Amino acid sequence: MPTASSSRLTRRRLQLVTGIAACSVLLAACSGAAEPTAAPSGAASPGGTATVASSTRPDPDEVGTATQDPGATNPVTAGTVTVEIGSASGAKEYHYDKVTLQEPAGSKIKLKFVNHTDSKDEVGHNWVLVKPGQEAEVMASSKAAGDDNDWLNVDDPAVLAHTRLIEGGQSNTITFTAAPGTYTYLCTFPGHYAAGEKGTLVIK
Repeated sequence: MPTASSSRLTRRRLQLVTGIAACSVLLAACSGAAEPTAAPSGAASPGGTATVASSTRPDPDEVGTATQDPGATNPVTAGTVTVEIGSASGAKEYHYDKVTLQEPAGSKIKLKFVNHTDSKDEVGHNWVLVKPGQEAEVMASSKAAGDDNDWLNVDDPAVLAHTRLIEGGQSNTITFTAAPGTYTYLCTFPGHYAAGEKGTLVIK
């Protein structure tokens, strides 16, 4: 049977161990070490019709509406045009707030996509630029990719540029270039493209 003195000794040992653990945490926090960050990456599509670069850091937009979109803070270089486009605000409205975009050939396009729906509605949207005439193929491969891949096959060669699938109040910024031509952009979330969430990008 434990005595009063042994109980006090046990409590003291526990306090000592707890104190050492707390000091270790504080020392680690004060050491100034920082986690390495990934540099933005770009991927060229077959045929060279478009390239896209966006942040490879863990999806910051998906952890809360107040989280900063890292792509939006990258400096705008010479020859870059900035574009902002958003979804409709209604939970059952499937269209973009701009259905036609026209940008000059040879420019790098910095595009910020905003989901204008209410975060409580939990409606996801994305912005995907596809090769002309291959909308059906992109939708089929996106459906096959499924929910685990946010309804987009990023390896589909017909996908020229894309944002992440984001929820209400969130944004995602990407940078890409495209050769002169007329392209379709659309949302690959099931049912949205068929309901009218699409538009046209003209590069000339």
